Amino acid sequence: MTKHKKSRAEKKELRQKLELAKDDPKATAKLIELSKPKPKPKPKAADIPKGPNKIMQLINFFKEAKKELQWVTWPTRSETIKSTGVLLVLVGISAIYLGLVDGILTRLLGLIIN
Repeated sequence: MTKHKKSRAEKKELRQKLELAKDDPKATAKLIELSKPKPKPKPKAADIPKGPNKIMQLINFFKEAKKELQWVTWPTRSETIKSTGVLLVLVGISAIYLGLVDGILTRLLGLIIN
């Protein structure tokens, strides 16, 4: 749920009202209650689209996804190649490490069992 953002004028007005009402606990509680954003009502079953509108929703989803992809900052070819190289080196190091650990543990277990 998103929070309702108040403008500076609204915040200043609320502070002034709280300052005036600080001696009266009921007035302060009322001001605090009024400062909270009102929850949005839940959509009724009649408001939720059904049937053919599902297809339109799917089409709109893909249109919006396409718009969002236009805002993506894609890496350059050289950045992609460098990142891929780093990844392959790390995968190789991990494979060698796990292979060594596996070999050592296999031999230790073989010695224990025999």
